[in-house]
Amino acid sequence: MDYNGSGFMYLTHKFPRMSDAKIKDRVFLGPQIRELKQDVKFEDHVSEVEKSSVEIIKICHYKFFGKSRGTKLS
Repeated sequence: MDYNGSGFMYLTHKFPRMSDAKIKDRVFLGPQIRELKQDVKFEDHVSEVEKSSVEIIKICHYKFFGKSRGTKLS
């Protein structure tokens, strides 16, 4: 992720209590991951390559947890 890009800036505003180091190292907990998966604005702030990565994460999460975690594919 581009640390000067709008996606990184969006994450720092969305999770103000997280340090930049944790965001850069992509250290997110379950509730934060679920919140990002449901946030449609987040995908507006990332590049096309990052969008495809987000979609892959959603698919893997869905295949691993299935419907038991309330995961929705967009």
